[in-house]
Amino acid sequence: MTSTQSSPSTALITGATSGIGRATALALAASGLHVAVAGRDKTRGDQTVADIEAAGGRADFVAADLRDAAAATQLARAVDGLDWVEVM
Repeated sequence: MTSTQSSPSTALITGATSGIGRATALALAASGLHVAVAGRDKTRGDQTVADIEAAGGRADFVAADLRDAAAATQLARAVDGLDWVEVM
């Protein structure tokens, strides 16, 4: 039996500028996914993106502070222009 479902292409990782979120972003990028790196700190986000790109991956930084519902809506709008986000 053959599956017609394709593999995911884009992952949105919140908290991706440090710790477990960063490690997850790096691992998913290494596996071939395009990663939307979401976090509060632009400097650390840009560094995560640079590290992913240096390893041959694709990533974009999206500034996000998810302390309230309005911020989550803003994040959703920000990633709307990226490939279809299939992994969160």
